[in-house]
Amino acid sequence: MNGDAKKIAFIACVNDEEMYEESVRYLRHLEVPQGFSVELVPVRGASSMTAGYEAARRATTARFKVYMHQDILLTEKRLIPRMLEIFRLRPEVGLIGFAGCQHIPDSGVWWDSKECYGSVWHVREPESMELVSRLAVPDEGIEVAALDGIFLATQADVPWREDIFTGWHFYDLSASMEYRRRGLRLFMPHFEKPPCIHETGHKRLDDAWESARQVFLAEYGEELAGS
Repeated sequence: MNGDAKKIAFIACVNDEEMYEESVRYLRHLEVPQGFSVELVPVRGASSMTAGYEAARRATTARFKVYMHQDILLTEKRLIPRMLEIFRLRPEVGLIGFAGCQHIPDSGVWWDSKECYGSVWHVREPESMELVSRLAVPDEGIEVAALDGIFLATQADVPWREDIFTGWHFYDLSASMEYRRRGLRLFMPHFEKPPCIHETGHKRLDDAWESARQVFLAEYGEELAGS
């Protein structure tokens, strides 16, 4: 557990400055426990999500790192204290997220699972929000097999697989598997309300997504049966 235990780094790959500025405005309203500091680590010009995140991981001295999309608005004011409390009480937890599944399907697509959890507000059209709600997370939280990459908080460093994931897809499922390979657990806390707004717009799954899925299955496919 290396790094400054009183510092939390918020890491994002940025290619839309206006969107990132809005995200930062929400970050600045989060409650920060006394004695802790928050560091913003925007990564610009990254060649891939894994390359950007790995560069940021190496650049910050913070023990606690939050990897998040530039289009996420964090609305849960007590997010940082909650996150730190979970990590303190559960040292075996390596990743905390907002959405995920208990079993990864053979397809490698986490949202194809019959046991998906978490609720997030999505904005696909201007001035219009829709709630994407899956199974309710129990009050005590829940361990899962995979977490979605909109928000990933860590207390232990595991390298991002920039050697095989060279685009913008499946980095999150890869991280989920890499943490599990090291015996670390993935956890989703219970929130009374959705903890964030995702200003996602309309995004289509393209050929690069399918290529990344095949890379994921080639690397981790044999491990999915036990996920």
